[in-house]
Amino acid sequence: MRRYLLLILIFAAGCAQRQAYFVVLPNADGSSGAITVSDGQNSVLLDKPYAASEEKRGAVTATTSDSQQVQQIFGSALAAQPILPSHFRLYFFRDTETLTPESVVEYKKVFEDIKRRSVYQVEVIGYTDTLGTQQHNQELSLKRADAIRDRLVHDGLSATSISVAGRGELDSAVPTAAQVSEPRNRRVEITVR
Repeated sequence: MRRYLLLILIFAAGCAQRQAYFVVLPNADGSSGAITVSDGQNSVLLDKPYAASEEKRGAVTATTSDSQQVQQIFGSALAAQPILPSHFRLYFFRDTETLTPESVVEYKKVFEDIKRRSVYQVEVIGYTDTLGTQQHNQELSLKRADAIRDRLVHDGLSATSISVAGRGELDSAVPTAAQVSEPRNRRVEITVR
């Protein structure tokens, strides 16, 4: 998820003090969005990481900012932000609840993500490819989701914070005809909030 800007209004007692301060925060990849700040007469384009503008005496002007200044001014607010949801996909061998070796490694990332949260909710949804009957695939998808939930609980998570569902061959990651073996559809999708 991208975060484009941070807007904090600071109401001042005196007219010479800052009334509002705008800073564009960088995304995780270093890019940023953009915003134009206007006082009705003048406009300032903020289109780079840490580009800033302030309002004093009703007039908007460009100013400078950096990560240290943002941390000093907004550190408490930034620290209070919730951790954004994370999404993971784990894959299974055909017609089993056994994770592929790559997914065993990815599972560790899921668990690490959950453990860094003081409060969490985990949603695990199982899927299958189109091999087999719809009833069999529905049951298998739920078994896959249950297997991941059981593994998370075994590793120390609260079962009451984990919901599971099976979608069978519905919502394929890769659409196929009936009775097609597609490894990317044999999966669970995990959302951690």
